[in-house]
Amino acid sequence: MLFRVFRICIVVMSAAMLVLPAALDHKKKETEKLGDSRNNKELELRKKGAYEPFDEPDKAAEFYVRKRTLDQSGIPVEKYLKAIKHINRMPQHSTRGDRMFASQDEMSVAEAQPLALGTWTQLGPGNVGGRTRALTINPTNPNIMYAAGVAGGVWKTIDAGASWAPLADLLPNIAVSCLAMDPHDPNTLYAGTGEGYYNGDALRGAGIFKTTDAGSTWSILDADNDLGFRYVNDIVVSPIDGNRVYAATSTAVMRSLDGGTTWTYSVAINFPGFFDLAIRTDTTTDFVFATSGNVTLPGIVWRNPDAGGSGSWSPVLLEPNAGRISIAIAPSNQNIVYALVSELNQSVNPGPYQYGLHAVFRSTNSGENFSWVAVDRNTNPNKLNTVLLSNPIIAYLTECGEGTSQFFNQGWYDNVIAVDPVDSNRVWAGGIDLFRSDDGGANWGLASYWWEDSSAPQYAHADQHAIVFHPQYNGASNQTMFVAGDGGIFKTANARGPVATGSGAPCNSALSGVSWASLNNNYGVTQFYNVAPYPNGTTYFGRTQDNGTVRGGSSGINGWTEILGGDGGFVAVNPTNTNILYAENTGLSIKKSTNGGISFASSTSGITESSSNFLFIAPFAMNPKSPLQLYTGGSYIWRSTNGGTSWTRATSYPNFNVAY
Repeated sequence: MLFRVFRICIVVMSAAMLVLPAALDHKKKETEKLGDSRNNKELELRKKGAYEPFDEPDKAAEFYVRKRTLDQSGIPVEKYLKAIKHINRMPQHSTRGDRMFASQDEMSVAEAQPLALGTWTQLGPGNVGGRTRALTINPTNPNIMYAAGVAGGVWKTIDAGASWAPLADLLPNIAVSCLAMDPHDPNTLYAGTGEGYYNGDALRGAGIFKTTDAGSTWSILDADNDLGFRYVNDIVVSPIDGNRVYAATSTAVMRSLDGGTTWTYSVAINFPGFFDLAIRTDTTTDFVFATSGNVTLPGIVWRNPDAGGSGSWSPVLLEPNAGRISIAIAPSNQNIVYALVSELNQSVNPGPYQYGLHAVFRSTNSGENFSWVAVDRNTNPNKLNTVLLSNPIIAYLTECGEGTSQFFNQGWYDNVIAVDPVDSNRVWAGGIDLFRSDDGGANWGLASYWWEDSSAPQYAHADQHAIVFHPQYNGASNQTMFVAGDGGIFKTANARGPVATGSGAPCNSALSGVSWASLNNNYGVTQFYNVAPYPNGTTYFGRTQDNGTVRGGSSGINGWTEILGGDGGFVAVNPTNTNILYAENTGLSIKKSTNGGISFASSTSGITESSSNFLFIAPFAMNPKSPLQLYTGGSYIWRSTNGGTSWTRATSYPNFNVAY
């Protein structure tokens, strides 16, 4: 309630702090700008931000930590949980009535409502989306779906994605990275927090939350047990006994035999993290697979044929240079298991596929040791088969006659595999884009084009994290499949449509017959770095993680539009002439528009210090009383007195990076 000013301030800060856990510096590297080009495709890709270092959650986390800590040592989330409980027991003060009232634990919502100062109105964006790592569907009523944003908590739709509503905005932690539904009770769900994909402990999750009433209320499980629930990357529930729950965390695979009330180690190793879980549904025991490893330590597939009983875990797939691994069981023949493996970080002679594809493995013998066959590797002579975890259009610029090919790989960050429910040879892989194989992983076709216009049927936003089939999928009358990623949620109704193959596949989106539609309808999980309102207070714009500079206003929650592509930073609007806008990508990259955002041009002339001195999210600010006066900072403070046309140094001594 608004009259509880101090609590609301804490909640809002927590949401911002916990949106993006800190990560190690292994996200795709910032790339040097390519030379000037008159090529239309290259210019078009630049406008969409293809050459900008999109979605670097480690750098975003650094941005948030720098603003909120003195030494960047981390924010103790567990103390926040204790503080919330204490606040709920404290008497409340209404600034509206200047009166004291009972604690929240003692007062009902109905009693408190009349004392509120006002209400909040959602402005959006509801149509942009944001990093979504989890999606699950009610098998008895497929119109009911749940999605989880790492910056927005858990959301629910009851109309198949036509609209979404938040379920857990005021949880102590809304950095939700995984969801699991009890197969015996679709009203029971588990939400794991903390995005542990090579993340450090500076910002983290707060464990696992559970609901037994379809998301109306949530409770934290085993809150006082610090067994490694700071980053929960995946959860599965036993198809045999709903009380048996397994969680892949940054330290172990954890097991609960009582619906999450208590937990014990199922397998713990010294590697920093388990990431993916898969469980068979056709056996009399909990037959579970798990994957471990990261960008610097080898990836491993583990197997336990009786994880709920006395079974033991054993490594069944180990290979040199294997990095992060995602895994999937074929529903129609669960002896068949696939693994999508990224290339490990190589400190010496890394080659073009570092963090890209290492191999696709297939086992037809329940994942037994020595049963895995590499059906595709990055040495495949068919280049398209090697870019499953790369940026396809950038890797094919030469072939498409549009520039010079480069490999932008991020298999450590977005890496997902799924098998068609009724065809064990039809496999989907998600990296930056989506691919499909119709021959057991040997050959692949391109099924989405992130660089197309968002109105094109082949367009789906870049960076895939989840692939989920409709519960009634049959490959014929129902070919519905959903994907979730950095752009929210997308759907295809023809997952069996033709995919683009051959050397020209990335060059021509018309070669793919798989069409996509956004389900981002009132889905508010966009991660903002900075926002600025126009003077009229009814238009506003901001820079986001992986979704460009977006602007909203009179067009409503679902009417926001992108005016500048790429990741990053701060924004400003000249209050005396709102056609003049400022935005930036990452690092030293301030851009200015004089036509209301139709186009932007660089506005950094005169700043002579190295661009490497500027933070990933480099702050700049406008003097509201003198809008021609701008400030930014790297190791020095820089000032412009002519609206960014030129800059001069305003300080004589270095400041060791300006944070805010």
